[in-house]
Amino acid sequence: MNATAQREAACLGIFWVVQMPEAEPRLLAAGCRWTKPSRMVNCLSYSAGHYETWAHWRRDRTVDPALRAIVGSYEYENWPRGRIVFDRSRDQFILYADRKLMAPAMIEGIATQFHLPEGRTEIQGNFHYQSTETPNGLGK
Repeated sequence: MNATAQREAACLGIFWVVQMPEAEPRLLAAGCRWTKPSRMVNCLSYSAGHYETWAHWRRDRTVDPALRAIVGSYEYENWPRGRIVFDRSRDQFILYADRKLMAPAMIEGIATQFHLPEGRTEIQGNFHYQSTETPNGLGK
């Protein structure tokens, strides 16, 4: 697949990893194809923020009941979270995430969810993404 096709297949967005009661950790994501994002300085980014998306999920009666239970019981910053952006100047995707999500298997799962191209995705921690909750198996 050429670089243009990879960019078009990839998604930008935001995500969390939450722990459902008596279940495995679950990746929650909201995003868009990289061709429809809002603009940020030199980066393209999904237009909705973590706070707005979490609040929307709280109000939306069509959201899965288990998800509504999580978003109704916790604040958006409680669970480890992150964002995918595209840096136009470097022609590269950047996956920003809470340090708790830096395990290779977790990063691979997030990259798969967003269809991020291998070799053209940079992984970075971000001081904005510091959570109080730790899903099982992530450590501290």
